[in-house]
Amino acid sequence: MENKTMMNCMACVVVSMVVGQTGDEATRVAVVNVPLVSEEYDKTAVLEAHFEGIRRKLNDRRNAMKDKIDLAGRSLQEELKPGTDAYRERRKQLALLEAELQWFVESEGQRAEQGLAESLKEIYSDIQTAVREVARESGIDVVLAADKLPDMPPDSAVRVRQQILLQKVLYWNPRLDITDQVVTWLNAKYGLERAKGANVAPPREPHGRPDALTQPSTPAGAVPKNPKR
Repeated sequence: MENKTMMNCMACVVVSMVVGQTGDEATRVAVVNVPLVSEEYDKTAVLEAHFEGIRRKLNDRRNAMKDKIDLAGRSLQEELKPGTDAYRERRKQLALLEAELQWFVESEGQRAEQGLAESLKEIYSDIQTAVREVARESGIDVVLAADKLPDMPPDSAVRVRQQILLQKVLYWNPRLDITDQVVTWLNAKYGLERAKGANVAPPREPHGRPDALTQPSTPAGAVPKNPKR
């Protein structure tokens, strides 16, 4: 009942926006498919390639550390007799290597994840700017975020229900869709910035070096990808 009430309220808000008037002039409304804009934004591909390179380096560094630990462990068992001072000293060194790997995964991985989160926020901020400018140029008063349910087969009823509840606009006339204009504006601006070499440097690698471990996820609200229309 609560979810139904919430959806009804959202519908009322949308209807109010569409039919609302300022004096004798109707409010102009448009919609934008935000996930699709993010997918077709050239900067997104650049950042994805950058972080993919970081992930490869991080995994290589982690694997090298694990190999070193495995080698030390085999050496301990094959070369030294348990209970001796030399065995205990080597075991202590092995424990330090294992602790270093754990710190590496947790601490440096968190820094890498923060870098990814900052880049996602930057992309979303760029999209907001583009939507605002396109709307102003076109005399649009309200822009609603609209997307579609994924075409892929649903994996669970709960997930489908969540996706349905997240839909913000149930129907719009295609002439209200300014997604293509927003993408064009974004990529034109980004192309000029790249040509000038301004504000297009890739984000810094965690802690100034590529030896951190992370397995980036798709953060909620972080502009997930949708199939193309």
